[in-house]
Amino acid sequence: MILLYVLLIYVLLVFIGVSFGTAYDHAVKKGYEGRKYLLMSLIPVYGYYYAKNLKSRTNVDDIELNHLLSFDILSKRTLFTMLVVFVGIVIFVPAAVLIYLSLQNNLLQTLFSIFIVILLLFIHQGTVVDYARKKGYEGTMVGLIGLIPVYGFYYYYSKEKRRNVSKQGLKQVFSLSNFVQRILIYGEITLVAIIVIVPVIYIFGMAFSNLRTDIPSAIWPENPTFGAFQYLFEETNFTRWYWNTLKIALINMFVGTILITGASYVFARFSFKGKKAGLLTILVLQAFPSFMGLIAMYVLFWKFGLLGKPTALSILYIGGSIPGNLWLIKGFLSQIPKDLDESAMIDGANKLQIFIRIILPLAVPILTFVAVSMFMGPWMDYMLPGYLLRFKPEGAGPDYDITQQWTLAVGLFRFINDLNYQHYSAFAAGAIFVGVPITALYMAFQKYLIEGIMAGATKG
Repeated sequence: MILLYVLLIYVLLVFIGVSFGTAYDHAVKKGYEGRKYLLMSLIPVYGYYYAKNLKSRTNVDDIELNHLLSFDILSKRTLFTMLVVFVGIVIFVPAAVLIYLSLQNNLLQTLFSIFIVILLLFIHQGTVVDYARKKGYEGTMVGLIGLIPVYGFYYYYSKEKRRNVSKQGLKQVFSLSNFVQRILIYGEITLVAIIVIVPVIYIFGMAFSNLRTDIPSAIWPENPTFGAFQYLFEETNFTRWYWNTLKIALINMFVGTILITGASYVFARFSFKGKKAGLLTILVLQAFPSFMGLIAMYVLFWKFGLLGKPTALSILYIGGSIPGNLWLIKGFLSQIPKDLDESAMIDGANKLQIFIRIILPLAVPILTFVAVSMFMGPWMDYMLPGYLLRFKPEGAGPDYDITQQWTLAVGLFRFINDLNYQHYSAFAAGAIFVGVPITALYMAFQKYLIEGIMAGATKG
């Protein structure tokens, strides 16, 4: 029944939109524009007859007016209106549902209130910045003063003009179209910021709540405590899990990047038999997910005595990352002109010197991107360590603690999966420590990461 009502509303809105567009186009053709004719055109059916009966102020003929009712024009107008109304409903309905739920739920009500306050602050700031720019004031200080409610606008309203701008130009800052644009732009930015930031704050709040089996209903606890962190370090092998994961990540990053870079250089700079077939084979291997080889991995680890040894996982991580990253680095290296190699060879440089002194410095962005990606992998992977590290290594005694060979993903998952060790706050606290090295790397190499993502987008 609700779907039927929505469909009827949709058809009605499309009809009103088509009627409005047709009526207002008639008025414009006859030389009538403005708010009055916009409002009259919004009245279904009557708006069209009103515009049709207006006396023409221009030299428009009946053929041109009748063309507005042709199948070609009406079909295009209808399709466009249907699309606009559909997008509007897709945006409006979820927003209305969220507003309704926010009135029933305290948490959503708080988030909605925060959203409105931040949105109003940004709209105020954007308006002040536009107004100040019109008068000739620009810079960081303008943006900071614009964040001060009311006073920010009054401050630049009382300032003298540095540019020859008319009153009409200043009034344009407060026009309806500019106001709607600010609402849409800052509304989207604020919504994305809340979606990203609120879960992070919630994770921190859960970590300081010290809850074992309950999930907190508030974003931040009333009485924060370090109990979960004490449990993590004093009653579990968290430090051991962290060290195991860090070792795997470092080996994966350094050894894997070196091996893949060398192979990529060979495929990008040398010509040999089987090169094309080798690249296609690597490309095909990239399509198969790693879990398809779990049985084979287990058998190999068992035969070579690697079960229960965390660092041995680096073999699988490096091998699994070769196909995709090899194509990525090769695509970047292929874009470096070979004239540089030839010029260096004329000067007496060999292949190794060319690779180290010319190619590597130019490939820093893509190498940084690959290195950071390979460093991130072991921190978030549960499947491989959860399957291969649940066995005791060869020669382990009966009192051997199997948990000391786990990685962070395996150990932390225990806090939310095992009823005997359930501790949601400890899981959140551990997740915070997992994010520290990854965040540090991203902040340190963000410049190269952005360049690497852009540069490695093409495969040569």
